[in-house]
Amino acid sequence: MFVLLLIIFGGGWSEGCLDHERFALLRLKHFFTDPYDKGATDCCQWEGVECSNTTGRVIGLYLSETYSGEYWYLNASLFTPFQQLESLDLSWNNIAGCAENEGLEGLSR
Repeated sequence: MFVLLLIIFGGGWSEGCLDHERFALLRLKHFFTDPYDKGATDCCQWEGVECSNTTGRVIGLYLSETYSGEYWYLNASLFTPFQQLESLDLSWNNIAGCAENEGLEGLSR
């Protein structure tokens, strides 16, 4: 009976990313060369996206070398939907700085 309840109620594992995080990732596509798989609905399976195995929340974004235009200022508030984000790699994207610092408090260097 206990096993059946675990199966019914999810048992602590996730079936993919949260809708609001998927939407936020799609908004990021405008600023970077499209690193995301348009055919996959589970953004945890997208290249450059790492999710928690237990919660399905985005915990890592690896967007190195995905923008090749002129220097620009990143609006860091684009990352606020990722409340459990632990790792963010934006190296080699010609970012001159951040327009806002909100949303990056939980990250380590």
